[in-house]
Amino acid sequence: MGKGLQKAFALFIAVSFLLAGCNGSKSQEASAQVFAGDVPSIWISEKDDFFSPDIIRDLEKYLQQGETIREGLKKSGIVSFADDGSIHSISQVSLSPAFVWGLELNKKKLGKDKLDTVLKDNDEIGISIEPTHAKKQDNNLQYTVLKLNGGTIQPGLSHTYILPFNENESVRDILVSTDFIELTLNKRFIALVKGYSPKSIEKWVLKVNGKELVENGLDMKLAPQDEVEIRLERS
Repeated sequence: MGKGLQKAFALFIAVSFLLAGCNGSKSQEASAQVFAGDVPSIWISEKDDFFSPDIIRDLEKYLQQGETIREGLKKSGIVSFADDGSIHSISQVSLSPAFVWGLELNKKKLGKDKLDTVLKDNDEIGISIEPTHAKKQDNNLQYTVLKLNGGTIQPGLSHTYILPFNENESVRDILVSTDFIELTLNKRFIALVKGYSPKSIEKWVLKVNGKELVENGLDMKLAPQDEVEIRLERS
């Protein structure tokens, strides 16, 4: 190999190494950016455990610094708002008029008129359920959960309602208190839920805290935080 050719070859090798180093640096930088993008800059905490970690993560994706809390919540598609600007439901969970969604920003109470607050990096939003008329000494929130589950048959029926707990209340009392559940004439079985009547191959299954109720189960007395579930299943 001639000297001129040797120099040209050496120069080619040097340039190749230099380009490889630059590309490697760029790849590492891109990887670091992708990794950083996976880490939320706005955090959500929720003390009542109504929402799965996946729902919390989905909300965090849409809450961005430089935007308002309301903008982020609306973009998520997970939160719906009432006409007065307050939060109506979160992930198909609605509250009785006896309760409201409580929000905090960095541990400080946030009224519904403050939802247009612009978010900053590392802000933390707290979500909780509070009584509409809170008593200063009352820290023991008592409620009953009514869960409609349409399954794969009627997914549009699925929704969860947080209702006030009343002493000596039975499962039947809870069902009768709603305007979207209709019992049979003898008040022993569920006939309609949101106007839907099961077909011949379907049935309503009633559960309390995950356990199916047998005949006369509607007479069961409830305790605070009990979950009553109405599930549509195939017979």
